[in-house]
Amino acid sequence: MVTRSSRYPLMIDPQGQALAWIKNKERKRIALEPTMCVTTLGNRSLKDQLECTISHGLCLVIENVENEMDPLLDPVLEKAVVFKAQAKKWIIRIGDANVDYDERFCLYMTSRLPNPHFSPELSAKTTVIDFTVTLRGLEQQLLGRVLNMEQRTLEEMLAGLKEETTKGTKELQTLGKQLLERLSNAKGNLLDDTQLIEVLANTKAKAKEVEAKLSEAKQRTVEIDEKREQFRPVATRGSLMYFNMTDMILVNNPITLQPSGWMYNCSLDQFLERFDFSIKNSDKVQPTSKRVDRIIDSLTYKVYRYMNRGLFERDKMMFKLMVALKIMVVNGELTSEDVLIFLKAGGSLDKNNERSNPFMKWMGEKAWLNAIQLTRHGFGRDQIPIFRDLTDLLQRNELGWRKWFDESEPENSPVPEYEDRIVMERTIGPFIRLALVRALREDRVGIASAQFVDKQLGPKYTAPVSDTITDIYEECSARKPVLYLLSAGTDPTNMIDELAKRKKKFPTDKVSMGEGQEKVAREKNGAAFLTGGWVILQNCHLGTDYMNEVEEVLTKTPEIHANYRLWITCEITSRFPIGLLQMCIKVTLEPPAGLKASLHRTYTTMVTQETLDKVDHEKWRTLLFTVAVLHSVVQERRKFGAIGWCVPYEFNNSDLDASLLFLEKHLSSTILVGLPLTWNTIQYMIAEVQYGGRITDDLDRDLINTYAAKWLCDEIFKPSFSFNNYHAEFSYQIPDAMDIGVYRDYIETIPPVDSPLIFGLHPNADITYRIKEAAEMLTTIIETQPKESSASVGKSVDEQVKESASDLIAKLPLDLVEEVFRAQIQKMKGPPRIEDRGFGAPLNIFLFQELQRLQNIISIVRSNLDNLVMAIDGTVVMTLDLLEDLNCIFDSRVPRGWTHDASGAEISWLQPTLGSWATGLTDRYSQLNTWLEFGRKEMKSFWITGFTNAQGFLTGIRQEVTRQHKRDQWALDEVVTHTEVLTLDTPDRVRELPEEGQNIHGLFIEGGKWNRLEGKLEESEAKKLQQNMPVIYVTAVEVKTLKAMNSSSGPFPSFNAAVYKYPRRNDRYLIFRLLLRSGEHHPHHWRLRGVCLVAQALSEGSLVHKS
Repeated sequence: MVTRSSRYPLMIDPQGQALAWIKNKERKRIALEPTMCVTTLGNRSLKDQLECTISHGLCLVIENVENEMDPLLDPVLEKAVVFKAQAKKWIIRIGDANVDYDERFCLYMTSRLPNPHFSPELSAKTTVIDFTVTLRGLEQQLLGRVLNMEQRTLEEMLAGLKEETTKGTKELQTLGKQLLERLSNAKGNLLDDTQLIEVLANTKAKAKEVEAKLSEAKQRTVEIDEKREQFRPVATRGSLMYFNMTDMILVNNPITLQPSGWMYNCSLDQFLERFDFSIKNSDKVQPTSKRVDRIIDSLTYKVYRYMNRGLFERDKMMFKLMVALKIMVVNGELTSEDVLIFLKAGGSLDKNNERSNPFMKWMGEKAWLNAIQLTRHGFGRDQIPIFRDLTDLLQRNELGWRKWFDESEPENSPVPEYEDRIVMERTIGPFIRLALVRALREDRVGIASAQFVDKQLGPKYTAPVSDTITDIYEECSARKPVLYLLSAGTDPTNMIDELAKRKKKFPTDKVSMGEGQEKVAREKNGAAFLTGGWVILQNCHLGTDYMNEVEEVLTKTPEIHANYRLWITCEITSRFPIGLLQMCIKVTLEPPAGLKASLHRTYTTMVTQETLDKVDHEKWRTLLFTVAVLHSVVQERRKFGAIGWCVPYEFNNSDLDASLLFLEKHLSSTILVGLPLTWNTIQYMIAEVQYGGRITDDLDRDLINTYAAKWLCDEIFKPSFSFNNYHAEFSYQIPDAMDIGVYRDYIETIPPVDSPLIFGLHPNADITYRIKEAAEMLTTIIETQPKESSASVGKSVDEQVKESASDLIAKLPLDLVEEVFRAQIQKMKGPPRIEDRGFGAPLNIFLFQELQRLQNIISIVRSNLDNLVMAIDGTVVMTLDLLEDLNCIFDSRVPRGWTHDASGAEISWLQPTLGSWATGLTDRYSQLNTWLEFGRKEMKSFWITGFTNAQGFLTGIRQEVTRQHKRDQWALDEVVTHTEVLTLDTPDRVRELPEEGQNIHGLFIEGGKWNRLEGKLEESEAKKLQQNMPVIYVTAVEVKTLKAMNSSSGPFPSFNAAVYKYPRRNDRYLIFRLLLRSGEHHPHHWRLRGVCLVAQALSEGSLVHKS
């Protein structure tokens, strides 16, 4: 294809093997003009190189093509060659010049991107060839490589035999041709031709001799292959580890949604270094089987350590788990279906089509569906249906299972009914336990995964490890830079300088990248190339254009001083050049997590003795420590996800610096001149200006103001003050000292693991955090899984998806015909006491709009599924969009086209799994259809989650209530939504319709609990992250009336709780706010707890979406 296609080849070559092959194939022509024959699109001499190679009939190799092509190449790609009769030669126009065209000219283009997005025009002009190595292909290459190192004579013998075989086969062909030639040219009687008879005899003898040699060679080849196969496991493990490395490219940062996986890019050469090192340095033992085991152990651990060093903390466990699962699948111990049951569990099940959950008091809906899915799955090659009776056994032994379910460490507790069977399954037992924990206690997936890795790979894979800068230095070289991947609050410059002093390379040349710094960096690098100095390029995410230049300089500069070293620091950016990533040694730098580590960092890097002495007053040192604690708390609270901060802000040291600078000036102008502190000013400047300057969400602004009100007040100067207002073994107090050492010693006594209570959160927040982490990890692993089924069991992917799609089509509700429901709504009554009917009543208009939206969704889903089934059958073309939808349905995810339109606007409801989304569709259809068919009289309470525009429903209520009070002269702009939480726990108990307003249900409370009987907020129950809210009555009142109601709500003001559409909290999903009685606590307490109402249960899964 490369050499014979009519169009020039464009090769997808992430491993660089196509490029190496082309350079070897064309080495003679490249040697004639090496500077002209190999180039990149960014080369300034590209036009000259084109003209030279075209006119002289050479080859041109263009490396590192990305998604776009230089228009200069268009006439070459289109072969726009014209014959000039007068000059009797072919010419081609390049830019503004005519160039003689030599027919021997060849153009080769290669791209290092693993999944490039070439334009249709470029694809049409070239022959796109995928040279990406496959799992089996790489295995064969690695087998040859390991044998060249371990059994070179064997490989040489095999090569010799292949050569002999080829030579013998050619000899036979030559003899046959000669004989045929003699026979065809023979004249007269053939028996009288003595020469012909001699040739026949010689040919026969020679053929027997060659055949004997071929037979012997074949036998010896079989014997050699048997010996070679002994090393096959090494090649298999090597191939597996390499593809696990490349799978990490798909990872995203779950908080910032940055493509952190891009920074994990590794080259095949980097892997082969580890591969060769493992073979050379592993123990030389006999027999061969033991030697192979030693190589495999060494290789797996070396690749793990190499990758572990360059992964962020949140991705390390995921990588180890992927390795452990892939090893078991390749070894045949697990099937790909086993892995998918662990990753997806019951995500594809629709709860409306399954048995109802009999354990609602202690087991969530999601866990119940997961249990049902486990009963239908057989584990391992033998398809062992170990959990076939799980749901029945749950009912028979509810007490035993509930006890296991409520254990703080269920992964270490005996499993009721199944413990002996799991222990007996020595090979897959640990995985079966992991799958059960994932199904029923998702919050323990992280810990259970660590135990699984420990058992499958060994304790050294879960033991804490760290690479010193000296180890990194020993591995790097003049052409192999070190790339530090930064996160907020980290800087390796001091470490590098300390090493430079030991290596007598201090001072190092430092350049902080940014506008105009490329020239400085170029000069420093050029000088260091000659002198062997060290260069530190800082913040290179601000200078990615220069990074492309660095890659080219490092690879093409003929002489670089052996002592030269390049150190690069960079944040996550998808613009960083892939070539440089594949050359660098990557090291992640993350600050230690927790209040203790954060305060330690503050009091060692920012706060010194000089800082303490800046203001000669004890209140300065107290305020300094308080603001440092506040800074640590707002940073560490992010890990709890939406219950911590609605939006994960990147608070950093500059916020603390600015706050301390303000405090210093404020104290100098107040206390030091005899005036009292102005707390309002301090609270405003720190909470609203310094930290609040980053905050975009109103609830987050309330939260930071709450912290400021609690901790920036006169209370902090009392000896009894403590940051934790709860009983605990450790009391977070403020040290009273003038010496920095006392503060540092006190910080060392702080517990390394923080209780959520110190942040003002309930202990349940830890479970929320662990569920969030588990969901993010599982979602990412699902996206990296190959879309294939085990060869021995199960259906193909296409068959599974077609079956799922056909099943979904069958369950889709009937189409809603607009003419029909318009006519029905025209006849519908309005609210009591007013004459509005049909489209004159606001809620009737709202119903019409909801029906239109729902029909639009049904049409989209039906059309998409029909097209997908036809594409699988081959009736229509399988487009990229349909392929993405196919992958989504296979992974039990919701296709993006069902939830968002082409502009990215949300058109339906977001759900983490396909099953829960389908359940939502049927439930929404049922509610709207009931309202349409029977009118308001049957709608005693509305399921607010079932509306795509819940705010429109509330607006309709306000409009109708205002019209009902027309005699009282109410104006729409003077009324607000008012709610009352009823004592009715389910909508079935509502007996009468309200005269004004409507009842709603379907909300859940997070961060607290609602006491239904006493009508007030209380602390959450242990391990219950969300609880159902009772039916809520919604109406409208005048603003003045609402103020009077709030003032009479109890000892504390009512808590103004936000109601969100989803557990992901932000202004986009805010429906409205309602007042809840605070009970025995101030509203500040509930704000720090993160109390809010959501219209979607957390048990339905965390919403984890790609950017």
